Amino acid sequence: MIKQPSEWYQTSSDTVAKLEASLSPKEIKKYRLKWLKTVLYQMDSFGQNCKDCSMFRHALTACLKTLSNKPVTQNDEESYFNTLNGAVLHLQNKHKLTPPGENIGIWLALGLVIGAGLGFVLSDMAAGIAIGIITGMVIGGILDIAARKQGRGI
Repeated sequence: MIKQPSEWYQTSSDTVAKLEASLSPKEIKKYRLKWLKTVLYQMDSFGQNCKDCSMFRHALTACLKTLSNKPVTQNDEESYFNTLNGAVLHLQNKHKLTPPGENIGIWLALGLVIGAGLGFVLSDMAAGIAIGIITGMVIGGILDIAARKQGRGI
């Protein structure tokens, strides 16, 4: 059953859409607004049952109001990024969500190590490392896709 987004999420999402319309593409990328939408959605999903998510919802609302006001000061930007990073860390640690590409990075490193060992055994380091990197990227990509499909992605 698909949960209906709350009024808070609708309001926050509308605010992000207004920000996207008023900011330059460079600023949209700087403030990571596309990622912010995903964080808002996940905060909405957990916000009713989690005290910390509820706190981050209020903090993100305040930051969005601040970003809507021009000009944005250095302190406002710092507060926004600290709040966003704190919300993401909370989602990762407490709710076991994964940011995009996390599994690829982990499995790429593991594949590199295993590939180097395989290359040493086969007396062909280049082939071993290539096999390890490719295998790590494939496994990590599959796990990232699976996490996204299961709703565990940020």
